[in-house]
Amino acid sequence: MPLSRYKSLLLLTLVLALFVVGYYPALTLFVKKWLASDDYTHAFFIVPVIVYMIWLKREMLADNNRGASTGLVLVVLSLLLYLLSLQMQVPTLIFLATVITIITAFIYLAGFSVIKELAIPILLLFMIIPIPNQLLSMLTASLQLNISAISVSIVQLFSVPIFREGNVLQLQDMSFQVVEACSGIRSLISMTTLSILIGYFTLTRARSIAFLFLFSIPVAIVINIIRVVVLVLVFHYLHIDLSVGTSHTVAGLVLFVVGLALLFAFQRVLELWETAKTNN
Repeated sequence: MPLSRYKSLLLLTLVLALFVVGYYPALTLFVKKWLASDDYTHAFFIVPVIVYMIWLKREMLADNNRGASTGLVLVVLSLLLYLLSLQMQVPTLIFLATVITIITAFIYLAGFSVIKELAIPILLLFMIIPIPNQLLSMLTASLQLNISAISVSIVQLFSVPIFREGNVLQLQDMSFQVVEACSGIRSLISMTTLSILIGYFTLTRARSIAFLFLFSIPVAIVINIIRVVVLVLVFHYLHIDLSVGTSHTVAGLVLFVVGLALLFAFQRVLELWETAKTNN
């Protein structure tokens, strides 16, 4: 390896060490937020994957060792934003400032072309920033109501007497509540993230990855609708309550696997489409 490349890797290591020391408060806050939310526990898996993605680009980063001089200005501005966010103690702003610092540091080290080369890792960095609680509550409540309404419409197709009040589904002998865990927000976050990972490692075109990402959104919503419909129908016809205990967890896992199977099936379609485009 040329001496210049050794110097570049050494500089990158030094920058990483300084980042960990300087941004320790933000990193600990990330960990606390991820541990406190079931919606973001997957972030502990995503972070090593992001590091691996960047590692795969190490040759490009080492070759582009001149960087962009304006990147230094951006780094300074991002540092100021980070310090301001610490003073304000706004978690979302702290998270954004941390991610922006990472991006600007790469721009300074390897130039603006790094944004295109590391587009997917950068996107994943933003996706593991926890959604602000107020916005998350609004999204969750909206999903709860919509999933409840659609589920009732489907159940009524089976001539099952059911009444809905908000997110509460009332049968003759039982009531089901579409709680936050069944709202679909967790599946939505997980499915969209997985779609990007699957696309990154199996597809070659940005358009294909975008299609897979968009496909994952209705998949996440549909599997939660199916989950609610199945709970209601199983109780009505078999008098088995799948809304509590191990059976509820197993039902959720089975449907999540179904969602993954749909993602992989569509990924295969996109892969064949890419092959056909290449051959033509």
